[in-house]
Amino acid sequence: TYDYFYSTSGMDDYPAQVAMMKQSLRDKASPVITTSQVIRFGKILAILADKLGKTDDIAEYTADAEKLTASLNKYSWDDESGYYSYVLHDENYEPIEIFRTKDGENLNKGLDGIYPIIAGACDENQKEKIIGHLTNEKEMHSPFGISAVDMTAGYYMVNGYWNGNIWFPHQWFIWKSMLDCGESEIAKDIAHMALNIWKREVDDTYYTFEMVNTVTGCGGWFHNFGGLSTPINMWAKAYYSPSTVNVGFDTYLEKTSFNKDNTQAEITFTYYGKNEKFALLAVMAEGKEYTATLDGKEISFTNDNGCLEFILNSNFKNTHTLNIKEK
Repeated sequence: TYDYFYSTSGMDDYPAQVAMMKQSLRDKASPVITTSQVIRFGKILAILADKLGKTDDIAEYTADAEKLTASLNKYSWDDESGYYSYVLHDENYEPIEIFRTKDGENLNKGLDGIYPIIAGACDENQKEKIIGHLTNEKEMHSPFGISAVDMTAGYYMVNGYWNGNIWFPHQWFIWKSMLDCGESEIAKDIAHMALNIWKREVDDTYYTFEMVNTVTGCGGWFHNFGGLSTPINMWAKAYYSPSTVNVGFDTYLEKTSFNKDNTQAEITFTYYGKNEKFALLAVMAEGKEYTATLDGKEISFTNDNGCLEFILNSNFKNTHTLNIKEK
């Protein structure tokens, strides 16, 4: 799980990772994020395999995702804190306990500890607790974005690097997973916090920076990492660029078509998830009123300056057609 020297996902001074290194536990500790990403990648590959008719591949990807999901929930979930945990193993690589501070506090109260929601690996209780952390202004929801570490944790630092700052790429994964969960308002809040603070910093300095501080909202470190600013472009497009459609990881867009003035659209999609609700965003021309039908039946939505937000539900693998037109 630590594929180079010490770091998983580049979180250099993330508290659980630092403690693991100080205690020489690298060969006995497993983080959550790598397992979560493998689960999500497996689910994406299973969707593509289904579209290509590769039945054997679907079974293999699904089995791997289910096995890893079961392991996360059996060994890593800490119901007391509401976070998933680093797991420590014995000499035979059998899991023995979750990784805590000397005082017994879960060391993974932060980005790594919430990543199974991005994998779609949580039950309703786990999902509720993780969303609670992400929206609590005392915990992970700073005034400028989602903190890498829970701000109530005993090891949180106001001047850290991966301990107490905001990283847009991880916020993008959280944003995408909120669409999976049907939490379009939380998704919008995440995106617009990032857009607003990025605009302020670029206007002031003309630098894009690596990250943003949770206390000051100021950017820091290198300003020339283009990949770290990519989510900003994607969020701007998702909410303000007509003819754009966005969905969560569990929804496969089959086809989208808009007319020339972006006052009419047809969107065909297949839903592969298991949530009770999920969200779809479609950006139309501003200043217009619209009606929409799903498979021929009229449905409701919200219209925020041309960005139409739909909260939908569907059975697994069902394909639907959404039609939007100007009133």
